Order: sequence, then structure tokens, then C-alpha cells
Amino acid sequence: MREEGTKSAAMQMAMMVERLSRMSESMDARHREATKQQERTVQALPGIMRQAADVTLGAIAADATRTVRTGLNEPFSEVAREAAEHQRVMQASTDAMVRIQRKLAGFVNKAVWLVVGVLAVLLSVLVVGGYLGWHYKQVIAQQRIEADLLRAYNQADVRLCGERLCARVGRTDKRYGDYVPLRQR
Repeated sequence: MREEGTKSAAMQMAMMVERLSRMSESMDARHREATKQQERTVQALPGIMRQAADVTLGAIAADATRTVRTGLNEPFSEVAREAAEHQRVMQASTDAMVRIQRKLAGFVNKAVWLVVGVLAVLLSVLVVGGYLGWHYKQVIAQQRIEADLLRAYNQADVRLCGERLCARVGRTDKRYGDYVPLRQR
């Protein structure tokens, strides 16, 4: 019986060894599968970490951008208001300059007409003055001749002999005495 007990124990032991061997193979297969899974996880880890970092950094960047935009909106809106005010002032200045330019153009136009009128009057004065100068030069020349004639007449010894003019010359005329009648023209 002992042999039977030994056989039975050996069988049980063989079954157990076989079971352990199967379990070991199963565990070995699971271990290999876990190792492969772990290797895949380790290989995928940089990509997953990169993706997680991108998502996190993207969220941080979006939050930072949103925060910066929110923080800058107030100064930008102030700058926009000031720019609109400056634009309004510049437009008003431009409109005023256009009005002044139109007034100045009207003034220049009037000034041109005034200068043309003054030049026309001056030209007329010069022409009339030139004509009058020439005319009175002729009159003065004639008057000078007449003045010379009167001076000569005043210096000469002349008188009226009836209706004729007589002058005293070196000889005598019995009708008029020392005076001789002058020949008429």
C-alpha cells in the first residue's frame, strides 16, 4: 500500500507539477503579454506625454491669450476712443482748412481783379499823362514863342497907327512920323 500511496502521491505530485507547469506557462504568457503591453505603454508614453503637454499648453496658452486680451481690451478701447477723438479733431481741422482755403482763393481772386484794375487805372493815367505831357509841351513851346514875341514886342518901340501896327525904325515916314507901318501877313 505504500506503493500505492507513493504512486498516488507521485501522481498527485505529477499533476501538481503539471498544473504548476501550466500555471507557470500561463503566468509566463501573461508576463510576456504584460511586458509587451508595458513596452507599448513605454513607447506610447512620449507621444501621450507630448499630446497631454500640447493640450495642457494649448489650454494654458488659450487661457493666457484670453486673459491678455481681456487685460488689453480696456487700454485698447481707450486707445480706440482717443484715436476716434483725434480723427474727429483732424476731420474738423481739415474741414476748417478747406473753408479757409476757399476763402483765401476768393480773396486771391478779388486781389487779382483789384491789381488788374489798379494796373488798368495806372496804365490809363500813364497814357493820359503822356498825352497831356506831350500836348502841354506843345502848348508851352507855342507859349514860349508867343512869350518871346511879346518880350520882343515889349522891347520894341511899336504903336497903333489907325488900324495898323507901326514900329519905329531908323527912317521916318511923313504920314506917321518916325514910325513905319508893318507889313501884314
